[in-house]
Amino acid sequence: MARSAEEIYAALDLGSNSFHVLLARFDGRRLVVMDRYKETVRMAAGLQDDGNLSAEVIARALKALEKIAERIRPLPKSYVRVVGTNTLRAANNRDVFLTQAEKILGVPINIISGLEEARLIYLGVAKDFTPEDKTRLVVDIGGGSTELVLGRNKPLKLESLYMGCVSFSREFFPDGRLTRRAYDKAVLAARSEVQGLVSEFGASNWDEAVGSSGTIRSIERVLDGMGLNQNHVITPSGLAKLAEAVIAAKHVDSLELPGLDVDRSPVFASGLAVLQGVFAELKITAMHVSVYAIREGIIYDLAGRLHQRDKRVETIERMMEQYHVDRAQARRVSRLAGTLLKQVEKQIATEFGQAQRLLHWAVDLHEIGLSIAHSGYHKHGAYILASSDMPGFSRQEQQLLGFLVLNHRRKLKPQPAAYGFVPDWRLVVVLRLACLFLRRRDTTLVPSGIEINFSGARCRVKLPVKWLDTRPLTREDLLQEKQLLAAVGTELVLSSRA
Repeated sequence: MARSAEEIYAALDLGSNSFHVLLARFDGRRLVVMDRYKETVRMAAGLQDDGNLSAEVIARALKALEKIAERIRPLPKSYVRVVGTNTLRAANNRDVFLTQAEKILGVPINIISGLEEARLIYLGVAKDFTPEDKTRLVVDIGGGSTELVLGRNKPLKLESLYMGCVSFSREFFPDGRLTRRAYDKAVLAARSEVQGLVSEFGASNWDEAVGSSGTIRSIERVLDGMGLNQNHVITPSGLAKLAEAVIAAKHVDSLELPGLDVDRSPVFASGLAVLQGVFAELKITAMHVSVYAIREGIIYDLAGRLHQRDKRVETIERMMEQYHVDRAQARRVSRLAGTLLKQVEKQIATEFGQAQRLLHWAVDLHEIGLSIAHSGYHKHGAYILASSDMPGFSRQEQQLLGFLVLNHRRKLKPQPAAYGFVPDWRLVVVLRLACLFLRRRDTTLVPSGIEINFSGARCRVKLPVKWLDTRPLTREDLLQEKQLLAAVGTELVLSSRA
């Protein structure tokens, strides 16, 4: 993967507890950190009972982003990736925050699934260790979720659990008081979340356990400061003694532990309880700590996208195989759709490079619903895309793909615009026409030199003179298409060319 030494990448993680930005470049394959910056925001603490983020936490988060924006503004947008995790996945009013946040940052924000978060964490952590013939368990405790990954150089099993240091702090230590009863309840709750995963993630499945991110690194620093580490390795006995010290403090404001940052104090006990629960259920006897986490994973993933190692391509290929896609038909439709798209490059709403990728991937997957049933297969396909874990893809990208697949045939179904998703009906028309002309899966039946042009609400399609005269079925399909497109305000006009 050749890279210029001047290429600087930025990864911004909008976590449930903190916002972290990492700037780095590559020296060969080695990641060289240029800058790190963190703002403690505690987004999860602002998630109200109605599922909305409070105005106070939104204001706090936006203020933090104004500082972070200074760090990433000089970089090309294609070298910056911003991801939102658990709290932004859960918040009902996330679009309110995301729209304002993007204006500040100047780059789009990608909301990723828990499993995609786990994949990126492992991608970062794996680069922190010399490749060995070992299976590793990676544990990452965030503000609102905990990720477990089992891997051997690449992830093999991924899981995301709805528990974290901020969410557990709200539930078990809401007033900051630290009692044995509350702490034991928090540990028990963590064990309950993990118990169903013991068969897959228990000690018999891996050779080495590794912890990553702020919660576990903070615990490791405190254990080290108290002399409770064994060669910088976290052990069950060390955690038990640390828990006693935490409970003895009686309140989060009274926590005075060596190596504990002030901004970590309010959520330290809850994070410790989660880790103790994970240790107990998975029978972990020793855990190393990685200095890498999701941000390093984001940068490795972003560099791969820019240098022909895009995880999304691998995901599309896997889904084509899984759903037994007719690859010959996908190639036929892709070629025609690409030709039509090139003609209207300046007339579509989507940035052309993004449009090319989305259209190509949508074509590759437009028939996956056939694996369920032919009737309404476009609906089945859209559902699969909305519901599947698609490594490398953000939720917005999956929504865009689902929108294209849903609308590639039959009645068009408008969807409300949302952050990161603006319906591009002209892109839909390109896909529909390519599918229509190749309905019989035979390129010899497609007219040569189809011309397409958009002007206002009109889409003009030029076909060879008298071509439709000998193709009554295609004529009927196009007349029906006129009616269907009219429902979304597009006038399809057919004309002839010499």
